[in-house]
Amino acid sequence: MTDFVTGCTHFGHANIINLANRPFASVDEMDAVLIENWNAVVRANDTVYHLGDFAWRDGDGEAYAARLNGRIVRLQGNHDPRGWGVDYLRVRHDKMRAVLFHYPIEEWDGWYRGAVHLHCHTHKPEFVSGERRGNVGVDATDFTPMRLSETIGRLTN
Repeated sequence: MTDFVTGCTHFGHANIINLANRPFASVDEMDAVLIENWNAVVRANDTVYHLGDFAWRDGDGEAYAARLNGRIVRLQGNHDPRGWGVDYLRVRHDKMRAVLFHYPIEEWDGWYRGAVHLHCHTHKPEFVSGERRGNVGVDATDFTPMRLSETIGRLTN
């Protein structure tokens, strides 16, 4: 069982292609690539922490989630329906703590003890967004979920 992180998939959101300068000709192509990439790395018994902005319209999220491998732990994004997921989550990998939140923040639980913070929301292409802070939105991760261990390693080495 492997833990993954991702966010800001915006399934079904045609305008995000232009807004985030995504390299897709259509929303159908974007959705197909996101689903294919997800299922290529995530297995049925894996966990995926999705940091929000899952799908464009209320009700579409469940239909997309049914096509994806793994167990999805949902965090609330600004485009998700109210109650879609939790606002803020602390997780551990080995002895390292990670704070998961849709938005990038300056300090978080465990900051002074070396914890990392993972976010999305910005649609920027860079993974490192601050000291021990990483952008795991699909625009920064080649439209593919990343292993939690890899994100923590990249931010602490």
